[in-house]
Amino acid sequence: MKPVLRALAVGLMALLFVVTVLQVSWPDGGMDDVTNEDVAWTMFGIGSSSGYALVVLLIGLLLLVALLGGIFLAKEERE
Repeated sequence: MKPVLRALAVGLMALLFVVTVLQVSWPDGGMDDVTNEDVAWTMFGIGSSSGYALVVLLIGLLLLVALLGGIFLAKEERE
């Protein structure tokens, strides 16, 4: 009984996802001409007003700490 119910729930969720994507009014026409330089200026800004670079640095630091913590836990399990 449980596998059937689980399969129905997953099927319903997939159907809702497809219906939602189909109901979005997607814009017609081509994409704007955006260069890599435009993306870089938008993300990092010209001056110190953009905080995106700081956020990327902090996320990198968080991932490094998580990696080191995972290695520490793996070594502790061996002993």
